[in-house]
Amino acid sequence: MKLALLYKSVITGIFLAMVSIPAFAGADGDKEVWRLDLATAGEVSAEDFSVWMKNKGFEPFSYLFFKRRPEYWRIGSCEGTSDSCLVLREHDSGSHIIYPFEPALVVGDTLAVELAYQVKLQAKGASLEQKDKEDAPLRIFLTFQTNDGLLHLALTDSAAHAAGTVVRSGRKPDSIRYYMLPDRLEAEGYESSRFPVKIIFQKVYGPKGPGELVAIGIKSDSNNLGGESLSYLKTLRLIR
Repeated sequence: MKLALLYKSVITGIFLAMVSIPAFAGADGDKEVWRLDLATAGEVSAEDFSVWMKNKGFEPFSYLFFKRRPEYWRIGSCEGTSDSCLVLREHDSGSHIIYPFEPALVVGDTLAVELAYQVKLQAKGASLEQKDKEDAPLRIFLTFQTNDGLLHLALTDSAAHAAGTVVRSGRKPDSIRYYMLPDRLEAEGYESSRFPVKIIFQKVYGPKGPGELVAIGIKSDSNNLGGESLSYLKTLRLIR
């Protein structure tokens, strides 16, 4: 999958992520296909974050006049633990990073996304069903090359929608849909869950096959409502 094709789809909302590693079979039998690797990064300040990404071969994407550069993201200690986290803070802003899979990944029946995260703050009044209010403190985008073209599934934290529900973006074409994550705004600790990719894709888009997974990514934003959001992302990986 060429980057130009992925970037063309970004205008409709694809915002994607970070470090590819060799497949690894863990003691529990899981085969790790890919992960966001923060363990060796150490502390990276918001001022140094974009340079750190660039040195690793990643560029934040900007489209025309829409500012999508991570100004406030950093890598530091997870709140309440000694683990490293990607700390996603927004101040009337929106940010994302992209990681395309080359070659693309076969989805199959066993591929799952594993997440551990905590949301501390999100913009009030957000609703993903309304184009001018679609702020969210955390989205994990999965982009598929299907027989119907590129389709985007976003695992999303939003206090406005119940966990496990599907929300369609108000944007056209209808190629972005949101699957609601358990919200942790009022809870203690980190939400840690596994999400079977094929099952959720078919819940969101119907019984059609998901095709191949061509990209994964991370987005947060508070730019529509002019508010502030804060999330900690401790784990993001693909396993079989």
